[in-house]
Amino acid sequence: MTVRARAAGLLRYGWTAPLALAALVALLPALGAGLTLQRELMLAALYGLLVAGFNLSFGFGGQLALGQVAVFAGGAYTTAILFSHGVSELAIAIVASMAVAALLGLITGLPGLRFSSWALALVSFFLVLIIPNIVEIFSAQTGGGNGIPGILEPKLFGATLDAEGLYVATVIAAALCLLFLRNLVKSRYGHGLLVLKQGAPLARSLGLSPFRLRLSAYVLAGLPAGLAGAFYAYYSGFIHAESFDFDLVTLLLAASVIGGINSVWAAPLAAAILIIGPEQASSFEQYSLLAYGVILMLVGVGFSIGLSGVGDALVTRIVGRPQRPAGVAERGAVVSQPSLVIAGERLETRGVSKAFAGVTALDGVDFEAEPGAITAIIGANGAGKTTLLNAISGHVRPDRGEVRLGDAQLSRMKTEQIAKAGVARTFQTPEIPESLTVLEIVASSRIGEHWIPAAAIAVRAPRYLASRRQDRERAMAALEFVGMAEEAALPARELPLGRRRMLEVARSIAAEPSLILLDEPAAGLDPEAIEYLRAVLLRMRDAGGTVVLIEHNVNFVMEVADSVYVMDLGEVIAHAAPEEVRQDERVISSYLGRRAAQAGPGGPSGAMEVSDAR
Repeated sequence: MTVRARAAGLLRYGWTAPLALAALVALLPALGAGLTLQRELMLAALYGLLVAGFNLSFGFGGQLALGQVAVFAGGAYTTAILFSHGVSELAIAIVASMAVAALLGLITGLPGLRFSSWALALVSFFLVLIIPNIVEIFSAQTGGGNGIPGILEPKLFGATLDAEGLYVATVIAAALCLLFLRNLVKSRYGHGLLVLKQGAPLARSLGLSPFRLRLSAYVLAGLPAGLAGAFYAYYSGFIHAESFDFDLVTLLLAASVIGGINSVWAAPLAAAILIIGPEQASSFEQYSLLAYGVILMLVGVGFSIGLSGVGDALVTRIVGRPQRPAGVAERGAVVSQPSLVIAGERLETRGVSKAFAGVTALDGVDFEAEPGAITAIIGANGAGKTTLLNAISGHVRPDRGEVRLGDAQLSRMKTEQIAKAGVARTFQTPEIPESLTVLEIVASSRIGEHWIPAAAIAVRAPRYLASRRQDRERAMAALEFVGMAEEAALPARELPLGRRRMLEVARSIAAEPSLILLDEPAAGLDPEAIEYLRAVLLRMRDAGGTVVLIEHNVNFVMEVADSVYVMDLGEVIAHAAPEEVRQDERVISSYLGRRAAQAGPGGPSGAMEVSDAR
């Protein structure tokens, strides 16, 4: 086996090398490591758990939750209070501390997540500031300013742990927790968080509830902090409010930046860098804020991808990148016969109206789209086209009227419910989470289809594995449908605009939609890419899809559409076959202009934006 093949295997099974390293670290006492080094590595492992939890909520979920230190304190005090009441069993302390951590995450997340990420940051950071006050209020349990001393010799399933035993237990527990988090982020759940980080409208359009996803991420991010708190109580032997201060918040942020905010495994390594060196200098504590600030600036400016990004780049250099075949670059992979069936349903709107601040955007719009047909909507900017698409997909709720898809009444459904009912869409600006691969982005269309518990995902239960296999099979079929199968392993950030737009189309197809809404898919494309898009749209029609297309490129619309609606100032002013619409006097005067109306179908290569023709 070549070096590249072995490295590729390591990439595929990215948990093996970190766990092997953790096993080596756990064996260090047997290899002669002293007590000082053991304690430094224990602290790095515990702080690494804090950083990994923070990365889950911020790096993946985009939520700036600074309350990890407060949750950490809650876990530590829970273990200390249990010990003071005669409960020294570490397993019980871990369960109790993680339960308290989840509760704290829920309590702080509910109000904070209703607002912006910065509101959440303020709410969670406020928790850190009031730790001393809370400790004083419950001084009968917490010891107040005196703290809780003498937390020594825990038991694990009845056996007393000495210093070396506590070290080994800490390393093993941290490694297992990090594996749990790694499995979460490398799954449909983690991809859902990255979708949410890209934008709440995209998350809703894929059937996800942004609030529930954010809250679950915040609660799950608290679990490693609770686990770390349980071990920290026995590591320190003395719990005091001063141990959970702003310095620790700053260390957490610095370690997250150094390790990489989208990393799990790099978190303890980054924590070790910030702990082992400073621990050797007794005067470091008084300069800690300054040192962490300098580190953050240096890394943020010149090393922004973090240790994990550097590691990924090195492995990629060894393994190499998937090469895009010439046939894909030439866009010659689309054939005439569809390989998928897209079970479209009839769309109908009746009297749909919507006003924004007294300005009418939609005024009694009646609209129909049939399966096996491409129905286009054209009109000047501000005519109400995208508002109509938003009303159909649930991003805007109509003031009056109804929207029906088959037998389903969509008008009063939430956006995520409408997505689950079979409505898929693209956006004017492609919404593509760039840290995912092409295959992962297309598979993400199925995230909201059915719920799988986080625990089942993390332990790779058969139910999850079967779901992942089905998601990938459907995603690959959709990529083959649009001629992008050879690009499945590419990072999405490497795709040019035309391929990103096609990627959105593939994501819509993979959702097994009853209705596909395309918002200006040809915008910004060159003639070759437009021709490719035309072939794909015709395949979607022939496969049975109900396709609704908004587009300014008149020649393109006239070539692909079976029927055309023309809107002006929120009203439908014409509805007919393409050539009839082109000759409609009201359409000519309000939108097309004489030049565009008289121009024959020049094909995509001669396509003209209407805004240039008026």
